[in-house]
Parts: sequence; structure tokens; C-alpha cells
Amino acid sequence: MARAESILRLLLVDDSLTEADSITNTLRSTGHAVRASRIDNLQEIEQALTSQSWDLVLCRDSFSVVPPREVVNTLQRLGKDLPCIVLCSEKANMEQLYDVGVQDVVMMGDSQRLQFAVERELQNLFMRRLCRRNERALRESEKRSRLLLESSRDAVAYMHEGMHIYVNRAYIALFGYEEVEDIDGLPFLDMVTVDDHAKFKSVFRKFSENLEAKPQTVSVQCVKADGSGFRANIEFSHAQVEDENCTQVVIRDNDESSGTSDAQLQLLRDHDFLTGLYSRTRFMDELETVAGKAGEGQGDAALLYIVIDDFLHIKDKIGLGASELVIKDVAELLRKDTAEEDVIARYSDQVFTVIIASDDDNDVQARAETYRKIIDNYVSQVNQVDLQCSIGISRISERLSSAEAILDNADHACIQAQRAGGNQTARYQVDTIVQHAPNEGELAAWQQRLQKAIHYEGFCLFYQPIVSLHGEEQDLYETLIRLKDVDNEALLTPDNFIGYAEQCGLMNEIDEWVISHALDRLVEQHKTNPKTRFFIKLSKQTLCKTEFVDWLCASLNSSNIDGSSLVFEISETAAFENLEEAKSTISKLKNVGCEFGLEHFGSGLDFSQSLEVLDVDYLKINGAFVENMAKDAENQAAVKAIIEVTKQAGKSSIAEFVSDANSLALLWRLGVDYAQGYYIHEPSAELDYNFEDDEF
Repeated sequence: MARAESILRLLLVDDSLTEADSITNTLRSTGHAVRASRIDNLQEIEQALTSQSWDLVLCRDSFSVVPPREVVNTLQRLGKDLPCIVLCSEKANMEQLYDVGVQDVVMMGDSQRLQFAVERELQNLFMRRLCRRNERALRESEKRSRLLLESSRDAVAYMHEGMHIYVNRAYIALFGYEEVEDIDGLPFLDMVTVDDHAKFKSVFRKFSENLEAKPQTVSVQCVKADGSGFRANIEFSHAQVEDENCTQVVIRDNDESSGTSDAQLQLLRDHDFLTGLYSRTRFMDELETVAGKAGEGQGDAALLYIVIDDFLHIKDKIGLGASELVIKDVAELLRKDTAEEDVIARYSDQVFTVIIASDDDNDVQARAETYRKIIDNYVSQVNQVDLQCSIGISRISERLSSAEAILDNADHACIQAQRAGGNQTARYQVDTIVQHAPNEGELAAWQQRLQKAIHYEGFCLFYQPIVSLHGEEQDLYETLIRLKDVDNEALLTPDNFIGYAEQCGLMNEIDEWVISHALDRLVEQHKTNPKTRFFIKLSKQTLCKTEFVDWLCASLNSSNIDGSSLVFEISETAAFENLEEAKSTISKLKNVGCEFGLEHFGSGLDFSQSLEVLDVDYLKINGAFVENMAKDAENQAAVKAIIEVTKQAGKSSIAEFVSDANSLALLWRLGVDYAQGYYIHEPSAELDYNFEDDEF
């Protein structure tokens, strides 16, 4: 919630009552109605931060009981978006305090400078809170719009230049198709009988030429997937999707009838068919609601991400039917122990998610341990199954109020628990991953630097070969971006700047820079070796950009490069966070001739689900499993399971991060199709790897 105009909720970390009164009076003189609390120990600070809402934290560098770094670490660990200003007693100490992660450092007694810094940070905080509220409102509006479309009994589609870009479920069912991909990219004219083509084109042409035209209706004979026909009224109206002009199409079958009530449709949408728990869709709705409340300062909560360990092996051992009975039993046990105010769902095949309505870390930890013991103590009535689970915990707070980010953090924590041996819990710790959040000045500097790199060749491309072990012989290279550091002529890898690029909204431009320069390099390379193909990473921002494939087609045509020379890849997690966009983009890329791959495969989601819903060609095994796998039996088992799954699905597997000879030999014995890593060849600016001399 944005603060009231004149109220300042101030938390003072200080042991001096006199200094606290002086600071409070200084801020009151600027017109604020200051509501201040003075605290002098870390435990009370944490309790105050979790139980109340604040606007500003002030601390002193000379207060050794709770130094500024401890205050900042506590704010980050609790996910609190609060500006922290340090009052410095000695000028010589100022420089080192800037590295602590506070928003500003002000000398004691400099009232004017303190007033200026406080006003600036309060205004910035107000704008951040307002921005979060607007983002949540936009997401909620988009969600409601999509839900209305998906639940509508009318068949609704959106077209651009006569091609389908979106269809709802009623539309698919009306025309007798099974999946969205069956219609994606299909010209609408193909769904109208030939006898009515002239009539349809006449009405549609007149409507399209006048952007101010009111909705128009035409009655034609439509064609279903099986070739049968039906008479329908088609209504056209002008619309926009992501700022792109398009046409909304609503089709009403004159003979349409439905036997499913709205209540039944809602029930099917909200609940998992096997377990009766909330479905993934309903759970995301609930998570958005809880995250929104946390973002408004209405109380923190926590997310538990529960994954049954080695479930793929269990399913192979006892069969699909028996494994579904196990999942159903586990769901019932978890449901019985769920608190009334908590929310539990079946997120995917062997993944359960629980929202715990508590901001007490100890209480959340105890609840997670209870769930772990429930699964650990499970006894199957049908099969002798020994179940264990790993649980990742993520805090839902003001600073972390995006549903996708919360899920990401919980998933990462769960992976950490699995790598530590499984059958345990792990908490996502912000302060162990990010030392301090970039301030506005730092972000602005990175934005300027990255924009300059995009427009003035501040980037360069490196290439790393992907060699065949058991797969088809190909000349494959992974395309890798580097940022030139002008000061010391070094090259920065993406982990040093991609995070800033994402926050600045520049990933679309960076992806297009990479693709454009990769195509230029392919033009030269194909003069001597036309077999060379590039793997190119896509960000989730580009994945969701509707105009991307059109831009790519134009780039391929201008370069005279065939789409088959490119394989695009995106992380498995990002694909599932944007599932519909991923399915649509993959389908469009395949129509152009490109292939598609999932990287970081096996990161926590169910293998089989990924392969069922995403039509990909390559699966890149999560490098964390491959790196030094020869010394880690658990990683070996994970890699073996992934390779077996890919072979059953008819896909090609790629092992990245191959770091030693033993791992490479083991991968060859396990039957992986392709391998990539520093042991084989380091990334280089040259395309000089001799694929014909492979001795693997």
C-alpha cells in the first residue's frame, strides 16, 4: 500500500534516546507526521519488520550491537523493500559504508542532507509500490480477460492478416480440433467452404479497410477438421493484442448446444482430476492473490514446493496405474494435515505446492517438516514403496510479490535440498544469492551501458561446439554472447550482465542482436561449410513477443539463410512459466524450418509432462547433474533417467558442462546423443572445430 502523503513510519536502529529524538524532530520539521519506533537489538528488529509496515529504516554506524550490514541482511532475508539510510559519525568511515548495500550515507548532524535523502527515498519507495500495484492490476486484468475468453461458450479467435494468433477452447471444440497447435497459423479462409469464399472475402475486406468500422456479421458455411460442415454467424470487430492491430472473431453455431453447466466447467478447471486438490491453474490464482496482499503490506506468507524424490524410478518400477494410486494416497494424507487457512494443490505429476499463511519462519519450517515426515512415513496398501520428498521454501513478501519469482525461488530451494541428498527441506535465502539489490543509479548506469553495447557493437559472439557421441553427425555450435569491457579489454560472461538486462527490459533487443550477428556469421561460414548450424538461446521476453517470428522470417530472407540452420533453446522453467506462448512460438519456429531445444532439462518439473506438452527436438540435461558426475552417484542416476526418457520420446539428448574425461566416458556408456563442455572445447570466437576428427 502506498504511504499516506504526510505519514512517515520510521524504524530507528539506535541505542541513544537523545539521538532518536533529534532525528525524529528533524523529519517532523519537514511536515511529516512521524510515527517512530526505536529498537536496539536484532531479534526485535526482525519481529518489528514482520509484524508492522514501515517506510524507512535509519541506523548508526557506531552502534556495534546491530551494525548496518546486519540491518541490510535482515531486510533482504525477509524480502522487505525498505530504504535504509546510515547516519555516519566519522567521515573516514563513509566510503566503506557504501558497499554495505544501504541507499545512502549521511553524516550525523547534517540535517539538511538527511531531509533531502529521506524525501528522495520516500518518493522512490512510493513509486515502486505504485508500480507494483499497477503491475498486479494489469496481471489481474489480463487474467480475467483470458479466463473470460477460455470459459466463454462462444467460439472466439483473434486474427492478424487472416491468420489465427489466438483461439479459445470453445473455438477448437467447435471446429473439431484437439489442440491449439492444430489451428495455429492456419488461414481462416481454409475453415470456410469454397462456395462461400467470395462472400466471406467481400465482407472481410470492407471491414478490414475501415479501422473505425463497427462490428459486422456474415453468415457462411464452415468446415470442421473431419470435413463436415455447419452453418455459422461470424462477427468481426477490431481489437489490439500487445499493441498490434488485429481482428476479433466470434463464431456462433446455429445448431450449437451444450450439456455442461458453468458450475461444472469451473469445477473441472479448479480441481485436479486424480487427487481432488486444487489444480495448477487454480493454485496460480491463489498464489497471485496472496502475493498481491503481501505486496500491499497486508502480511507475508510462505510457499512450500514439495517434490517426491526419484518418482520417475518409482513409476517405472510399479507402473503408471499403481503410481497414480500412490499420488492419490499422498494427496489425501497431505490434505488431512493442511491447516484450514492454507492452500494446497497438485502442481504437476509428483509436485505438490502449499501456501502457508504465516510470516513466522520457525512456524513455516515446522509445517514443512511435518509434510516431509508424512511422506517419509507413507506405507502403500498396494506396493512396497519407500517414499521420500524434498521441500523448497520461499517467502512471499512485499519485495518478492511476483508469483513466477516466488515459484522460481521455491523450486531452486527444492533442487538444493535434492542435491544435498533429498528427504529434507531447504529455504531460499536471498542474502546468500544477491549481496544487495541494485539501486536506481546502478540500474540506470547498466541500462546506458547495455544500450550502448547494442547500438555500437559493444557485444561479441563466441561459439562452443556440440559434438556427437551417438547422435546424427552434425556441425553444431552453441552461440554465446560476451560484453566487451572497454577499461581493461576483458570480456564479461552473461552471468555478469543478463540480470541487469532483464530488469531494464532489454532482453528482446539483445536477443535480436545475437540472432542478427549469428546470421551474418552463418552467411560467411556457409561459403566454406554449409552444414554449420547454430544453437541460440531465447529469453522468456522474446518467447512472449508475438512479432518475434515475423521478424525472424524477415531476417532469414534478407540473409538468404534457411531456418533449418538454427536451433533455438529456452530453459525448461521459463517454458512452463509461459506455457501457451512457448507452445505457440515452438510451433511457428518449426513452420519456418527451425528446431527447438529445452535447456536445464530435469530442473524439477516432471520429465514426462515436459515432453507431452512441448514439441521439442533436443533436451539439454541440466549441467548441474553432468558436471563431475563421475564422482556423484546421485547425479549419474539423474542423467541416466533423463537419457532414457529422451530416447523413449524419440528426442535427442545433449549433456552440457562436460568437465573431465571420466564424465565424458560415462556419458558415452549411458548413450547420450551429444556432449558439450570445456573438456571438449572452450568457447572461442572462431568456428574452427574439426568435427570429423572426433574420437568419442
